[in-house]
Parts: sequence; C-alpha cells; structure tokens
Amino acid sequence: MSISSAHFEMSIQFFYEDGQGHVVDEHRVEPMDLVVDEKLFAIETLSSQTQFLKNKPPERPNPAMHPTAVERNSEDVDMELCSKRRYTFYSDEEKTRFFHLFFSKSLSASAAARQLGIHVRTAQRWVKHHYEDPESFFEKKKKTGRHRILGEEHEQCLLNYIDENPSAVLTEVMGYLLQNFADLTVSRSTVYNFMTTQCNLSIKQAQFQPVERNSEEKIQQRYDWVQKWQQTDLDFTTNCVFLDESTFHINLKRGMAWSRKGTPAIVTVPTTKANSTSILGAISATGLINVSLRVPKRIKKRKLGHETNGYSIGTVTGHYLSFLKATLDEMDKYPEMKGHYLVMDNAPIHSSTDIGKYIHSRGYRYVYLPPYSPELNPIEQFWSVVKSKVKRNKFLEKESLMTRISEACDSLYLSDFKGFVSHSAKCFSKCLNKERL
Repeated sequence: MSISSAHFEMSIQFFYEDGQGHVVDEHRVEPMDLVVDEKLFAIETLSSQTQFLKNKPPERPNPAMHPTAVERNSEDVDMELCSKRRYTFYSDEEKTRFFHLFFSKSLSASAAARQLGIHVRTAQRWVKHHYEDPESFFEKKKKTGRHRILGEEHEQCLLNYIDENPSAVLTEVMGYLLQNFADLTVSRSTVYNFMTTQCNLSIKQAQFQPVERNSEEKIQQRYDWVQKWQQTDLDFTTNCVFLDESTFHINLKRGMAWSRKGTPAIVTVPTTKANSTSILGAISATGLINVSLRVPKRIKKRKLGHETNGYSIGTVTGHYLSFLKATLDEMDKYPEMKGHYLVMDNAPIHSSTDIGKYIHSRGYRYVYLPPYSPELNPIEQFWSVVKSKVKRNKFLEKESLMTRISEACDSLYLSDFKGFVSHSAKCFSKCLNKERL
C-alpha cells in the first residue's frame, strides 16, 4: 500500500500535574481512559446541521417586511369579512328595501338580494316567511327573562371539580353537582352548554403527565435549578444545544381521524406490534445539529440450551457516547459553537461520569435538567412536530421510516427551532414563580 492511499490524522493533547497529584489537560479535565467504540455501538446519521442548512425550506414570508402587503392584506380582510357574513342580522330598513325591489320592481329574490348585498338564502327565507305569516315578519322576539338555573356558585364548583378530575364524563359532573346542590334540577344538555359557554371548558385530546411532575418537591427543584443557572452565562437562545432520544415505529398514526357523522373514527393498525426504532437528536436555536438512528447491536440469546440470534433494544451509554461523538464532530465544524452547553435530562445513560468527562475533553460544557421537566427541553417539541409530519401521510411502497424521519427533520423552518427554544426559555419565569409546568 502506498503512503498516499492512506489517511493519517494526529491529535496532540498536553497534560499537566495540578499540584494535587492529578493529571489534567488544558481544561483541567482528567484524561479519558475511555475509547468510543463506534463499531460496537453504531449509529447512522439521518440529518445534520450541514445537511439541514443545505435542504431547509426558505423562511415563511413576513408581511411586516413588506409595507405594501399590509395595505393589501387589510383590504383582503374586509373582503373576506363581507364574504363570510353568514350570521349577519339585517335591519327592518334593509328588509323593506328588499321587498320594495321584490314586489315593486318584480325582481327575483336572488337578484334583489345580490343588488343589496344580502345573502341569497336569507332573502329566500324572508320571502317564504312573508307568505306564511306576513303580519309577524317585522315583529321583534321579546326576551322572556327566564331565570338561569346555573350561576356563579355552580361555575366555581364545576371548575374546582374539573381541575381535580379532568377526565370526568358528563354523568360524573352532574353527579358531583347534585351532591353539592341537593335542590338542583338540571338536564345534561344544560350542564354541557353551561360548561362550554359560561365555564369556557372544552373537550380535547388528553395529555398524560406523571403525578410527580408538579409535586411540591419537583416545583422547588425547578426553582432552584433556574436560580442556579441564571447566575452563569448559560443562555438557551445563544449557547445551548439540546439532546434527547425518542422512539418511532412505522405504525405511528395521528391521534385524530375523520368519520361520517354518527359513526366512530376507526383507524385499523396491524395486529403485530411494529419494532420500535430509537432516534437520538440534538437541536439548537440555530437549527438541527444531529439526528441519528441507533443501530441495534446483534446479540446471542440462550434458550433451553440453544443459541438464537437477536438484537438488543434500548439505548445504552455506549450508543449515547457514539452519538455524542458524532454531534460534537458536527459542532466542531462551526467555531461559534465551541464551548456551548449540552443540555440533557437526567436519564441514567446521560448522567454517567464518562459522559461528563468526554464532553469536557472535547471543549464543551453540559447541564442536566431537573427531573420531570420536559417543558424545559425544546427538543421535546421538536420530536412532537417531527412525529406529526411522519404520521401525516401513508407510507409509499418504497418509502422507509428512516427516509420519512430525515425528510421531516429537513422540512422544518429555522423559525421553528427558535420557537421551540423560546417556549422553553419562557418557562423560566414560571419556575421562578413556582407555577405548574
């Protein structure tokens, strides 16, 4: 083999004695006795900062940057409002002008309506009503002044109950009301209308949270965490990269579905459960940094004296180190990222001593988020958006889960990443006010 066909790369590090019997590098970090085994703990890159910047879509147009567009948009809004006068109330004077054209000018209901800017269907109903009962057409309906069954005391009672029981069904809500107001007689429809209008409640897809997430202890830990890091140069929007892992599978489906009225929304899924795929990601306010697939490690399982081949599941520290190496290699390409903080949750594979040593040895810093605080990690929103894009359409015959994830990552806007980070940064004030997240 000729010398020219081989590629050599040399990395020189200088170590010193720190006066306490320890050997450290220029960052005062002890030398690593750990080698990242990228073959044993293999990962496959699906997207990177370089790829993202190359493939990202152009930013959404901002009307504020185009003064002429603001004028045009305001005119469009007026036209749109005119075209959407679906529930407009017309005065008696407008009705009189309409019937003048209808009877005196012998115009059709639709022609007279168009001439006066009245909805055609509304005008046709007027004509029908006029022929059925011409005497009462211009009479105003008087309010009966009916006494409201449910009032402020019922509203407060309902809101307190829903705060403690967000999954309660209507019969349970009614039962609770009757327990607290023995003389109350009310229908289900009245309670439902009261909840949606007066109490401003709505039913929507539930988000499940662990009980511990907003315990007094966890709220205090988030308060202490923000207090501590606000005393440093840590800034989510300028010098932080956020890491986490998520699982995907090919049977991912949207949580909502269409159906004919009166029929349930049913989505069929394969009987057998799809294998989960672990994806590791790193993002910042400047965009995607690295998204990689954890390649399953082949293992041998012994069962009843026989050896069977299989694959390991779950991410271990070795895979995470491989991902960290790839992420830091990508960040090294951008000098402005040197010294950034790597922000992670406190999962065991993230908080290994080797992880911290390796990050410091590469010239970066790291931060562990307080437990049960996903709102403080912007990458949680990133995963949510990517999964929604993966679930949006059926898979094509030659399309794989990996290509769909890669395309979903590269389709996000830079402003999306800024939004993810900004949302988490705004949670700092909630933590300091000891509010629930």
